[in-house]
Amino acid sequence: MSVFAQFLVNGIVAGSVYALIALGFALIFTASRVFHFAHGAVYTLAAFAGYTALVSFNLGTVAAFAAAIITAVALGTLINATLYEPMRALGVSSFVMMICSFGLLIIITHLTAIVWGTNPVVLWRGGQETVYELGTVRITGRQLGIVGLAALLGLALWTFFKHFRLGIAIRALGNDSELALINGMPARKLRHISFAVGSALVGVSALLIGFNVGIIDFNMGFDVILMATVAMIIGGLGNVSAAAGGGFILGVIQNVALWKIDSKWQMALSFAILILVLLFRPSGFFGEKQSAVGL
Repeated sequence: MSVFAQFLVNGIVAGSVYALIALGFALIFTASRVFHFAHGAVYTLAAFAGYTALVSFNLGTVAAFAAAIITAVALGTLINATLYEPMRALGVSSFVMMICSFGLLIIITHLTAIVWGTNPVVLWRGGQETVYELGTVRITGRQLGIVGLAALLGLALWTFFKHFRLGIAIRALGNDSELALINGMPARKLRHISFAVGSALVGVSALLIGFNVGIIDFNMGFDVILMATVAMIIGGLGNVSAAAGGGFILGVIQNVALWKIDSKWQMALSFAILILVLLFRPSGFFGEKQSAVGL
């Protein structure tokens, strides 16, 4: 059982970051109704921007996070402004935008490989750090920091959507975009803000996962966007907070499963969970049929 407990702790750490990724992905979907698969490319490029600041220029951790966030926000909002908004103005369907987004994911991923190479790079080599022990279970100060930062960001975003006018307006846009337009809400501006916030979250997440596992590579965005999609659906499609819960559950299950199965089966396990949820609870773990969007 001590081995199981260790995997559970590792799952909580991973699940905390997965929750942030799913939160950003669901926020963008809620505001735009587009499966923003290029979110995975934003994640990858943010990770390498942080790597460049931290390793190539030796600017420190704070600068690395700043580089990752700025890169993510710039790329995410640029994609929305130059791809989704023009397509929306032309009446292009969400399905076509999704296909274009997936194509953009592939293009940016390969451009990243051209710039930084196809081999994984070391973001963090480890070293001396505080280790806390509870019986046979070990957790490092770095892992506690990851969980704490993820929880703090999640709480801040929940407060923003519950108690701030701008957050409430974005929720209203997700609930009924036509009604929001009738009431004079600046839908385009709200979508830009949603892309900026969602991209910032994935930028932070990219470095948190990089620090947790130690390495990053140009292909990392594909697994992340698949995980975010699964998390959003099993949590409750269109419900931002539910997506975060789905991401946390998925991270815990994936890591606990390592107690008995090889890591190469993690993604297959995730989709098996997705199929079961769709069969037995189509609204997701936390979704409600009567609400299109919730927080």
